[in-house]
Amino acid sequence: MALWNSGITWTSGALWGPAAPPSGPTPANTKPKRNTMPRDKFYPALLAEQPEWHNNLAAKFPLYGPALGFTPAQINNAVADNLYLAYALGDWITRVREFGPAATAALKDLRTGTGNDPFTFTAFTPPTLPTLPAGVTDVLPGALDRTFGLVQGIKGAPGYNEGMGLDMGIVGSEITPPPPGDVPPPQLTAVLLPGDDNQYVRLKFIKRGHEYVVIESRRAGGAWEQLVQSNKSPYIDERALLVPGQAEVREYRARFWDDGKPSSDWCGVLIVTVGP
Repeated sequence: MALWNSGITWTSGALWGPAAPPSGPTPANTKPKRNTMPRDKFYPALLAEQPEWHNNLAAKFPLYGPALGFTPAQINNAVADNLYLAYALGDWITRVREFGPAATAALKDLRTGTGNDPFTFTAFTPPTLPTLPAGVTDVLPGALDRTFGLVQGIKGAPGYNEGMGLDMGIVGSEITPPPPGDVPPPQLTAVLLPGDDNQYVRLKFIKRGHEYVVIESRRAGGAWEQLVQSNKSPYIDERALLVPGQAEVREYRARFWDDGKPSSDWCGVLIVTVGP
């Protein structure tokens, strides 16, 4: 992995890491204290929030880059990467998705339409590209990988501090633990999948830092039974139908499990009809 201060250009495709530590013995008692409060991941999981994150980094990195040892060319190329990512994940993909129904309608018209006017294909007009910084004419593939490499380089640069990271959005927000006994239950979602003899149920959940999620189920008005104590999502319920060939209603609920005991209430009951 190339170092951020190695002179390799940002658009070369190489991933950048933090600066190499200085040679020689490490001075005693100089290790900075770290904040042990758990944090969320800094990069948004939701697509709708990612363009704003990239635009913020493109705006804030030029403010801190020079003090952290990055060259103007490195800063400009990083800004270009993030402007293009914000554009692609925001305006461009939105326009593409809006174009889809129009293209489908045009295809239907070509196949089965009527009238004497010549058929013309619906034109796709992309939104205007962002203006790149001076000296940058294009952006190569791999912009997100380079951005994550940039984040590592920033955090490894002399002079970096957490305040800078928070302002640039490359440090996740602190996760404040809820008061004891007030832990919200997990969110459980279900999707039906085709199975061998009947449908399967894929149950997804997010652990949110807990050890396990316990999932229970009941059917045909019976008692609740534990399906799994899991630390990995999803769980696939592959049980056969009580009466082969006859659809049945299944109920599911889940709660967190830590240190050998329940640590939250049950979530709301999820009701799924499983067919043959």
